[in-house]
Amino acid sequence: MRLDELINDNYNKLNENDLLIWQYIQAHKDECCSISIEELAGKCCISRTTISRFTQKLSFEGFREFKMHLKLEYEAEKKQKDVLLDDVCLNYEKCIQTARDTDMQEICRHIYKAKRLFVFGTGEAQNSAAQMIKRMFMYAKRFFVVLAGKSELTMALEDLETDDFMIIISLSGETDLAVKAAKKVKSKGAYLLSITGLSNNTVAKLSDKSLYITTNHLMKIGAVSFETCSSYFNMVEILCVKYLLYLEQNEKEN
Repeated sequence: MRLDELINDNYNKLNENDLLIWQYIQAHKDECCSISIEELAGKCCISRTTISRFTQKLSFEGFREFKMHLKLEYEAEKKQKDVLLDDVCLNYEKCIQTARDTDMQEICRHIYKAKRLFVFGTGEAQNSAAQMIKRMFMYAKRFFVVLAGKSELTMALEDLETDDFMIIISLSGETDLAVKAAKKVKSKGAYLLSITGLSNNTVAKLSDKSLYITTNHLMKIGAVSFETCSSYFNMVEILCVKYLLYLEQNEKEN
């Protein structure tokens, strides 16, 4: 069992000094893996006996056994962080390579010919990617309307025409609002591009063209999950660069 779990399970047994010891250990895990009981007692301004009693309240025989457990846990956490960093960096490389290798000629052609351009993101990171699309395509003199929220999305969908272009950005591709929007776009006959997580999701299946990104799960605090989101921005940036190259090629041909 992890030390923080032992602290929670035995919280009612702990006094103010015990919590002071734990707070110091949490803030200095690396140091405490090799610290002596005398040194720790000096750091916390308490006695050796108090530290021994603290470790025994957590079901350890004494400070030596507690310190061994702390060291094993710290090394495991450090190794996990190193692996996570490698995974995240590898994912960045894969996403960039995938975006680079994806044929976006059809997408670029429809952006070029579209009468109006719309983009909708289902969450905070997705909406940031939508804002990035708006900002970057301004350099190419194509102006995306970012639909902020359900009401703006609903109004735009009702007014949609066959020569319009819509982008839906959603990680799961399964949120109720995104799926309903994708169905509405298709019923209106407009062109639909989706940017979603790499899965066989409903929004992607309804789209004329799909671009896929992958994310890394970083951590979970309570009920909140944290994931990387830079893949959205990598994909958007490469899409814009490919559009600029498409314009350049058009000029040469004409």
